[in-house]
Amino acid sequence: MTTSCGTENVLSEVSNKETDEAYYIDAKKNLDNMEWDSTASIITTKMSANYQARRDVKMMLASAYAGKCGLIFIDLIQGMTNNTATEMFKYFMGIWGGKTVDPDSCELAIGVLQGIGTAAQRTTNENLFLALLGVARMGTNLSAKLDAVDKNGAIDGVATVCHQDGSGSLTKWGSPYDMKFPAPPPGKTAYMSSTDIKRVASGLGLILENIASLTDALGGGTTIGAIGDLSESCDDALSAVSGASTTCATMTTPAAVSDEMVYAMRFMMDSTEFGFGTCSITNSITFISNIGSFDPVTDSVPADLCCPSTAIPGAP
Repeated sequence: MTTSCGTENVLSEVSNKETDEAYYIDAKKNLDNMEWDSTASIITTKMSANYQARRDVKMMLASAYAGKCGLIFIDLIQGMTNNTATEMFKYFMGIWGGKTVDPDSCELAIGVLQGIGTAAQRTTNENLFLALLGVARMGTNLSAKLDAVDKNGAIDGVATVCHQDGSGSLTKWGSPYDMKFPAPPPGKTAYMSSTDIKRVASGLGLILENIASLTDALGGGTTIGAIGDLSESCDDALSAVSGASTTCATMTTPAAVSDEMVYAMRFMMDSTEFGFGTCSITNSITFISNIGSFDPVTDSVPADLCCPSTAIPGAP
């Protein structure tokens, strides 16, 4: 007591609430309380640039954005465990049934982690986090656009995966193909734009890029096997549309997703094997591979073609 009289408090350095260390403690407390916005605000507006560059601070910021997106680890594991869908797009969307989602916040979280470096430069935990964010990127975007009416984890009756806009006018076939390919179905007011599809596709890319970390965490199992099947079909579909051998695993950002990939994702999402429809992805890939020889006057369109009212990129 006597030594502190008339002199500076010896604990002032420790009790200073305006240091990076103090801000870190506040941010951690808010993160534990699921106060996502305040956590992100402390990190991005109060911490110094050098402190924000710390690996653990980046993980905290990404966690805050991920939480706001709707990704809470325990809920995600429960959703993956309780989800009975065998079609992978139904599976990814069903995880978020009944939950509030904010896909834009997932993009912020992904950006923070990708800013650390490549998969080889990131840690196993960072890569696992990105794989889970890939699941969230796919599921939250599907949920926000296809399950907005009742949020029950299933596609709404007014939703379509095949078209860029509600009327289908931006993706319909032109002459002379429109003689054989059907017009977009009426009454579809909920749809996924190319931007939405690119997010879903790059979500899959993130999962595939970091599949080793996800496999280690889940210990293999049916989910990993199903993701492998989806990856193989995705490569086949993309190669059929683009006319060149290529892979979906390299498309880990929306900007990297090509128009051909957008189309391939649409008809995979419409398939009975992986998506919400009743068409055959196997027969569709065969048909698309030979579209160059299709005569719109004499040839017929397969009855089980996926997204038949959606034009292939480069077609009239």
